[in-house]
Amino acid sequence: MKFKTQISLICIFLLISLSYASKCQAARNDIPSLCYHQVEPKAGGKFSLSTEKFRAQLEYLKSRNFVTLNSDDLEKIFYHGEKVKENSIVITFDDGFKTVYDYAFPIMKEFGFKGIVCVYPRFIGSRNAMSWQQLAHLISEGWSVESHSMTHSNLASKCDKPDQEKAFLDYEIVESKKLIENKLGNKVRFMVWPYGCYTESALEIAEKAGYIGAMTVDGGASYEELSPYLLKRQVVYATDNLNKFLIRLGMRALKISRQFPAPGQVVDELATFSCRLDELSDYSSEKYVLNAKLTGKKVNFAFDTEGRMLKADISSKLKPGNYFIDVYLRDRKTGITCQNGWLFTVRGGGIKNNY
Repeated sequence: MKFKTQISLICIFLLISLSYASKCQAARNDIPSLCYHQVEPKAGGKFSLSTEKFRAQLEYLKSRNFVTLNSDDLEKIFYHGEKVKENSIVITFDDGFKTVYDYAFPIMKEFGFKGIVCVYPRFIGSRNAMSWQQLAHLISEGWSVESHSMTHSNLASKCDKPDQEKAFLDYEIVESKKLIENKLGNKVRFMVWPYGCYTESALEIAEKAGYIGAMTVDGGASYEELSPYLLKRQVVYATDNLNKFLIRLGMRALKISRQFPAPGQVVDELATFSCRLDELSDYSSEKYVLNAKLTGKKVNFAFDTEGRMLKADISSKLKPGNYFIDVYLRDRKTGITCQNGWLFTVRGGGIKNNY
């Protein structure tokens, strides 16, 4: 009761003060997505939320009239021209932990929400995982089950070994889809990248395998013009307090194009990156705060208002690994922040996960 009272007081304070986080919660027509892993009575670990904290987050979503989407709904939006309804949201659970079935599922059902479970078959049926029967039950309740690869490997890890890469990606991407569909009788529509890591080769194989899209952990929110193979999700961490949760939830879609490096591109080295902010025709530093970030590095950037191009110089040499680029645009008047992120990989031994 004390925890709920504290949450209520925080929400009231945010609304009265018109803080950044609360102002981002006005009705919206992009698609925010949340990425959870475990939900259990007593949280234990970076990706585990307590049932109390999880319930408080869902209560907030319900109070703001958010409506959850499953994979069927996403297919209608990206392939059949259905418009995004106000305050739509995607709630996903990676890996297939049994705590999702035991604790998250009943709480989600209580609020009338449905989710998407992203599983890797090597894990299913083990001591800490759901069973195939439990996954089938979730499907019968309106949830979707999608592929999170076969073994939860970093799918960029073989980019230095072209003689091994295709067989590796076929097993992780193609065979996992077949296995899940064989076990559950469902249609697996989305590939969900382990660690958020993907390459152009992985994207190509996923499309050829019959996936209609893929889910990343790239920053921002999805929008109708976005490639369905680059759907964005915000990871929710155990350490997130309510304000941090609202910031993740409040990130709006930022439409960009002409990214360099391209999403999923593998490069030998990189000194600059760039993109076009398609709708930023009225930029001024008095009206907006524009920022660009790269995982673990300082960058210096400039924005060409005429061509709407952002170009950034990277402060120091990049080691081999996976990197996220994020571009942010905050409206000084409303406080609303838009974000668009994407991932690329620097080739070389010992590919590192930066997620």
